[in-house]
Amino acid sequence: MTVLAPIRNRLPRSRRDVRLVDLGLALWMIAWLVAAGFVVHGIKQLEEGGRAVVSAGEGIDETSDALHRAAGGLHETGRALGLLGELPFLSGDPGAAVEQTADDVERLAQRARATAQDARTTGADAEEAASDLALVLGLAVGLAPTLPVLLLYLLVRPVVAERLEAR
Repeated sequence: MTVLAPIRNRLPRSRRDVRLVDLGLALWMIAWLVAAGFVVHGIKQLEEGGRAVVSAGEGIDETSDALHRAAGGLHETGRALGLLGELPFLSGDPGAAVEQTADDVERLAQRARATAQDARTTGADAEEAASDLALVLGLAVGLAPTLPVLLLYLLVRPVVAERLEAR
């Protein structure tokens, strides 16, 4: 007694029935493979989000460079104004406030640079994770419901063909 003996009596009895089973199986597989394609496409859009975060990080880095240049200009201005403070008719150091502002801009540039690095790293990680996830989920959605049915079909189909030929 073979493994397939219990289902022998339930097998299609005509070529038309076999063709209907063939068609049903083909539609089943196509439907799941299309669903897998939609899953992959949807998750690949998350990958684009990761690329956008990387791009934003690059923009923040450029802003940091501009802030650093601005701080340098403020330091020069502060030093020049500091020279004016040495004049006898000016009280205090007019360049001190500008120097303080330059220091603040420098700190802001450093924070922006760190934020830019974090954004680039996070974006690259998200892009890679989305790519991996798209592959794994695409395979899972496409293969999990189709492979077992296909394997069973490949086991049963020769028995059906034998049965139809014996008639």
